[in-house]
Amino acid sequence: MLKIIAAAACCLPVLAFADSLTVTDAWARASIPGTENGAAYATFKNAGNETVKITHISSDVSRVAEIHRHVMSADVMKMEAVESLSLDPNEVIKFQPGGYHFMLFGLNAPLKAEERFSLTLNFESGSSQEIEILVK
Repeated sequence: MLKIIAAAACCLPVLAFADSLTVTDAWARASIPGTENGAAYATFKNAGNETVKITHISSDVSRVAEIHRHVMSADVMKMEAVESLSLDPNEVIKFQPGGYHFMLFGLNAPLKAEERFSLTLNFESGSSQEIEILVK
């Protein structure tokens, strides 16, 4: 019995990372006819006392899913992949058009309004968190 309690206690910090990240307003744009890629957005808040680091994402609606952001470079707006994303305690990051966003490359099917799909956030701690995205 003591081994079971010790094993469970070892897992608590890993679970706490995912539990401390709250996700609201998760949405994606409906696909434009003829496109194979999509974008999704959400607002994240780290309600915990430790920095949370998202190392990669995945989704079953696309071949590849990545975190991207828009940056201004030599007076030209460019989109670039973000290797990882850290949120300090109490930090809020809003993914929105023209800023941070989830890129969905190689959609399996067009994203249709009112449908929902899941996206998985994978953390440096080894834990993961699934979020639900509403297509608008």
